[in-house]
Order: sequence, then structure tokens, then C-alpha cells
Amino acid sequence: MSKAPITTRERVLETCRRLFNEKGPGAVTTAEIAATVGINEGNLYYYFKKKDQIVLALFDQFELALGEMARRQMEHIEQDKANEDSIMDFFKFAWEWRFFYRDAQSLYGLAPELRERNKLLSEASHEAGRRLLQHAIQHGRLKVPDEAVERLVVNAWIICTFWIEYLQVAKGVTRITKKHLEMGYEQVQSLYWPYAPRGTERRKPSWA
Repeated sequence: MSKAPITTRERVLETCRRLFNEKGPGAVTTAEIAATVGINEGNLYYYFKKKDQIVLALFDQFELALGEMARRQMEHIEQDKANEDSIMDFFKFAWEWRFFYRDAQSLYGLAPELRERNKLLSEASHEAGRRLLQHAIQHGRLKVPDEAVERLVVNAWIICTFWIEYLQVAKGVTRITKKHLEMGYEQVQSLYWPYAPRGTERRKPSWA
């Protein structure tokens, strides 16, 4: 969970993240943002003159939070504690920042520079996933042929990144819930089940 906002700027960003998650960035006006924060629009413009500046500031936070999660996972690797909890962690993270996954194309229209930044972030996510998978293989948690490793990394990334879009397009889901993300977690897990030792328990995600 994110820390409680302290400054007015932080309150604005936390409010925007919540509103964008609930409604989508395109449906949220600056008037609604200001009213929800409890300031007038003039005060809002003191911090952010346009909505794209809000989006970019939120992406800064998103990028830092994703990097921190990857750092924690690498620490777990070094301490021999890495396991499927990393998948749970990601889907919890995706829930907290779901508008970035759900509304990526509209956000690119609003702030085009996000496209390249997101590409670099995706490359870093691939590398983090690759290290986690290699760790699981080296410690006997999975038995994956060398030729299948990169496919697993890519396929897991595709599901994690585009799961919400899949639900919207293929299943007609208009309101994403935690239950939908549990389904995404299980979908990623299904990629690894064929390579898990016999008798391995299939875990359910915990949102506590």
C-alpha cells in the first residue's frame, strides 16, 4: 500500500490515482480532482497546469514502486526465498495501479513520452522475471528446458501486462475486480505447472 499523503501535491496525486483507477483518466476532469481533494481549480493549477503533468508524475511514482518491488524480489533471490509470491506481489501491484495497464493507449495519447518510458520499464521487467525463473530452476522448484525459458518469461509478461485488456476485449468485462486479478494470477501459474515437481501445491493468491 502507498504511504498516507502529506503535502497537497501528494494528496492530489493520491486522489488522481484513485479516481483514474475507478473511472479512467479520460473520464476524470480537473474540476472533479480539485473538488475531491478539497481545493479550487486555481490551486490545482498551481501544482499541475495540465492533466498530462499529473499522468507523468503518477508514472514517476509507478516506476519507482515497480523498481522497489523488483529490488525486494532480488533480495529474496539472494536469500533463497524467491517463490510464487512474486506473482502475487505483481498482481497486487497491478491492482493498485490498474489504470496504467487498463488505459495505456489513451494515456499515450495524453502523454506520448510515456510510450518510450514504458518500453524501457518493460525491458527491466523482462529481466527481473528472467532472474526469478532462473532462480527457481537452479533451486529445483521448476524443471524447464533451456529452449522454453525465454518463452515462459515472455508469456508470463504478456499475461501480466495485458490481462486487464484481455478481459475487456475478449470477455466484455467493464469493471475490473480483485477476482479478475486472481484469475490472472492463476493463468500465469498455469504456465509453470507443467514444469513443477509432482505434488507441488497450487496456491491461491492472498489479498490481505
